[in-house]
Amino acid sequence: MARLKRGEKTKAVREYIRANPAASPKEIVAGLASTGMKIKIGLANSLKYAKKKPGRRKSMVVASAARRTTNGTVTVDQLLEVKRLADSFGGIAHVRAALESLELLR
Repeated sequence: MARLKRGEKTKAVREYIRANPAASPKEIVAGLASTGMKIKIGLANSLKYAKKKPGRRKSMVVASAARRTTNGTVTVDQLLEVKRLADSFGGIAHVRAALESLELLR
């Protein structure tokens, strides 16, 4: 069997889900197996139940800027946004490195 290009399995699963929105991950695996494509149930499961992620960084910055408090304290919502940002960067160490780089640009 020829080697698939990057993302072809993901694309095939998404197309199958669009065509069969009620299909379970097991049904997705079986349906694609009938076409000769072997995928793991984890891929089918993650794509079937994935939550839509809007453009994170820009919207998070705008949202947090809009919710500043007047007394200088940090709200729980802001902490959660910072955690999402840190997760999107790959951890706190990456966020710190980005902030240090940003400071050098000043």
